[in-house]
Amino acid sequence: MKVYRYRLNTLYIFRHRCLTDIHFKNQWLSISQSVMEINTSYAWDGCTPKWQPFGLFTVGVPDGADRFGKPWLYYPSLVHDVLCQFRHQIPLSQRQATQIFDDHLLEIKWPLRRLYVWGVKYLGPQDFKIN
Repeated sequence: MKVYRYRLNTLYIFRHRCLTDIHFKNQWLSISQSVMEINTSYAWDGCTPKWQPFGLFTVGVPDGADRFGKPWLYYPSLVHDVLCQFRHQIPLSQRQATQIFDDHLLEIKWPLRRLYVWGVKYLGPQDFKIN
């Protein structure tokens, strides 16, 4: 059973140049004119992998300390997760998804940016619609 750590309580809007020529829409996500809109109630698991032995604690890739009431990587993990979830339908390459994640981490000044980008590049999903 998939365990979700987070649930979006408001519409999230994100803009990136890699989304320029992409037009996509489903119940959870729409992309048009470089803008991604992720709908309220979308749920995701944050940075992965994570395990919760016996449901007592979490072991795995940290989402970062809380900043302004949310983990530091709340929004970058949201954007990357939604791109990975719909990777078979969105005309986006793994390289583009990784670039979006990298730029998002750079924007929020995540100190472990290079390590996390390496992780999604080599350990994350490789089977995007476009390679």
